[in-house]
Amino acid sequence: RMSSPRRSTQSLVAVVLLSAILREGSGFAFQSRGSAFPRWSALTRTSTRPAVASMFRHCASDEDVTMSDPDDILSGRAREVLDQMSRSAVPNRGNPFASTVQRLGKADLYEESELMNVLSIHNECAELGISDLKSIKQSPAGEGPELSLHELVMASIGDEGVLLANDTSVLTSAGAFTARAQPLQYQIDSAMRKRIKGIRAIASDVDGTLLSSRQTIHPRTRMALKRALQYSEGGSTKEEKIGIECFFPATGKSRRGALDSLGIEIGSMIAEGNVPGVYLQGLYCVDGGGEVVFEKKLTVDAIAAAEELVKETGISVVAYDGDDLFTTDTTDIVVHLHEHYGEPLPRLIVSASDMAMNLSEHEPSMHKLLLMDNDVEKLRTVVRPQLEVLAAEFDATVTQALPTMLELLPAGCSKAMGVTKLCSALGLNMGEELLALGDAENDAEMLNSAAVGVAMGNGCPIAKEAADFIMNETADDGAAGIAMEIFAFRDFE
Repeated sequence: RMSSPRRSTQSLVAVVLLSAILREGSGFAFQSRGSAFPRWSALTRTSTRPAVASMFRHCASDEDVTMSDPDDILSGRAREVLDQMSRSAVPNRGNPFASTVQRLGKADLYEESELMNVLSIHNECAELGISDLKSIKQSPAGEGPELSLHELVMASIGDEGVLLANDTSVLTSAGAFTARAQPLQYQIDSAMRKRIKGIRAIASDVDGTLLSSRQTIHPRTRMALKRALQYSEGGSTKEEKIGIECFFPATGKSRRGALDSLGIEIGSMIAEGNVPGVYLQGLYCVDGGGEVVFEKKLTVDAIAAAEELVKETGISVVAYDGDDLFTTDTTDIVVHLHEHYGEPLPRLIVSASDMAMNLSEHEPSMHKLLLMDNDVEKLRTVVRPQLEVLAAEFDATVTQALPTMLELLPAGCSKAMGVTKLCSALGLNMGEELLALGDAENDAEMLNSAAVGVAMGNGCPIAKEAADFIMNETADDGAAGIAMEIFAFRDFE
């Protein structure tokens, strides 16, 4: 049964997955063929066995995989392992702002990234409530051949089209996208339609917008992201009659943290496609050529005063110098920033002689500080009022993206200002040509200043108040992808 290329690829998957099953007691590991990827070890045991076993059964036959068995759904621990595998594939080498993410080639045989997509598809289908992959068809009308797991894998890496249940987006074999067959129940008035027609670029927040609450990308958002990034590379065609020329992330994350958290596929498209970006709440902005168009750091006095507040209130602190993160104590919440949100692991700040240092002693200063604690009420009622006073005194400002984190930035700086600076460098009119997507307080000014600002359904009240449009869906439902379809790609005109 090895007479076709498909059999060869399925056989390789089978061998690797069988190896995983047999080595269950000690976890599983496999060596990458490409020098860009280090050896990955998954420290998981029985939690992945049912899903792996079902995929192995498919590779050994022509059966479609079903997930009606609850035990076949990957555990949260397995998801964390996959996230860690993805992040560990992008080591920090030298320049903290230089990405080492490599674009994945389409080989005749599966690579590790493709095997990861097998598990990713399994997770995404489970999240969508798909109980049986046999229900997945290639056409909105339900016509056409059923998709095997192999075909789903190839679709996920861009070789073939795939249509998920309850999702009428179609990616053709040529890589072109078609409009949805069924318009969504959103009423867009004539004034908004006129503004939509002027959209040339998309700026999107990452956490809570592109990424779900589980730090994954919903399939609908993933497809829209790939589409936007394709437009960024070559622009839209005359037949599509839209003018999207650019997509860029606008995030509080470091550049490396943003690319890692978006995963190898999207991260590599951003890195290799010379995609512009606004990082660190607008404190580090780069154009499509990698040139820094704006950068600013905190004053030493502001950092020193914030360190004293951290000591007095017993909270944690992380300081950002580009992609280098530092802390004075590796508490659980500091480690969580790396393990859950995908930021580089913060390091204890020490001198050349390994003596403990204050963050304010680091040269040449820091871009921003995160003041963190799991006690949300304490941050809101005790820490923030004092931090606001401190910021006013030491030429700084305060913002917030997550309930457990307060951010101290240089005065006058914000994500919105960074987006404004980048739009100017790219020749874009932010107020007439930008679609902005976000969910948090730190997104509010950007949403308000853009031609069209869209808040996710999970957005905070401040973000929703600033937005022109509020999605019914949350990031967990693919809200960002739907927003791009409506306001950027104009699929429902």
